[in-house]
Amino acid sequence: MPKRKQNEDVADDEDATPRKIRNDRSARKKSQRTLQEPAGADDGSGNDDVEQDEEVAQRILEDDGGSEAEDDGDEIQLAEATPMADTPSKPGKLRGRPKGRRRERTPSPPPDLPPHELYFFQNRTGANKTSSNTLPSHVLLGHDDYSAQVVAYKDPHDADIKRLVQYHKRAFNQWMFELEEGFNLCFYGYGSKRALMVDFAEHVYAQTEGSKPKIVVVNGYTPGLTMKDVLTTFSDVVLPKNEKLPAQPAAILEAILSRLNEEQQIVPFILMVNSLDHANLRKPAAQAMFAQLAAHQSVSFLATCDTPNFPLLWDLGLARQFHFLYHDATTFQPYKAENDVVEEVNALLGRSGRRLAGKDGVAYVLKSLPENARSLFRILVAEQLAMADIESNATAEGVEYRALYHKAVEEFVCSSELNFRTLLKEFHDHQMIESRKDVAGTERLIVPFRREELEAILDELV
Repeated sequence: MPKRKQNEDVADDEDATPRKIRNDRSARKKSQRTLQEPAGADDGSGNDDVEQDEEVAQRILEDDGGSEAEDDGDEIQLAEATPMADTPSKPGKLRGRPKGRRRERTPSPPPDLPPHELYFFQNRTGANKTSSNTLPSHVLLGHDDYSAQVVAYKDPHDADIKRLVQYHKRAFNQWMFELEEGFNLCFYGYGSKRALMVDFAEHVYAQTEGSKPKIVVVNGYTPGLTMKDVLTTFSDVVLPKNEKLPAQPAAILEAILSRLNEEQQIVPFILMVNSLDHANLRKPAAQAMFAQLAAHQSVSFLATCDTPNFPLLWDLGLARQFHFLYHDATTFQPYKAENDVVEEVNALLGRSGRRLAGKDGVAYVLKSLPENARSLFRILVAEQLAMADIESNATAEGVEYRALYHKAVEEFVCSSELNFRTLLKEFHDHQMIESRKDVAGTERLIVPFRREELEAILDELV
């Protein structure tokens, strides 16, 4: 019975291997041969054994009779699936995807995978894909163009943003009350809060009766801002005009605190710091100085923070000195003043040293150069525009070095290649031109400005 059970499983299993199917087929053929052999071929002593073998063979054929047709069909299917060529040869593999073949879909993960195996399946490496999206340097926006684009942009959520700002303005009186009670205020949330702080400063100044408060606003995002600049600005309000300031920031802070201790102010000074968590002010020494000013009773300290992890700047001691009340002042307004987008993009592309600001900067530099240098730059701009009229992508390719040199010699701009390279060095030093090589290895020179700027520069030079 176990053998019969095994034969039934093999016959009914559609996924059985070809070897198992072949073995079952051989057993059936052997049983048929046993039944077809004549009885007289064996002697009388083995008749019992022959009869027993015939019974076993007959039983196998009866049990597997129903599945024989399916096995024959499988045999034919296997034979058709693997046809043998008369003269087998190795065909050449064509490059790329065959014509008419669909792109293979991403395989689904096997079911019931453990979490760690599923993670590695989802984060498996794929084929490297090279993007055709490029960011050529000659099409970057300048400060004037960027400002024009920002002004022309219409935010679809402008009405909602204005409604949110009006909601914050309703809390101005509450914020004034908290300042009068001796607390300092810290505003956090997404969006620029600079305009909101300016409105609050105007509200405080207008609502205060009698002696008006002295308000100092510090923009922490200003490039190159130092703690000495902050203390010097604040000292102009606190200290007398004729008092000479020390050289070190710590000494300036001591002078300010001493002056505040000598004269008790009826109306405290208001110090507003936009972007207190900016990189310019993140040093522990700067935060400690701000904390000392905020802890003084004659100073009302207000600060805005833009990063989500700004509380990590302060330990328990500094947090106690700041004595903050925190308010969510999310505005969803763009960081127009906080982020210098043009300079940051130039820095990422290695052009941070060039501060020519378009055609105005180029005109300013050319005024300080000799006449031959201005003539050479005029030739380069004219040739680049002429090539741009011939080919659409000529602006990106630039002008060949040898062609520009021969053109300069023809117009008596330079007399030798040494003189020519000396003039080009002036342009390279001010990053007015760029040098690159094409696919053929030919050196090309390019003025990295847009066509409109090149035409304006050429008009001024002509």
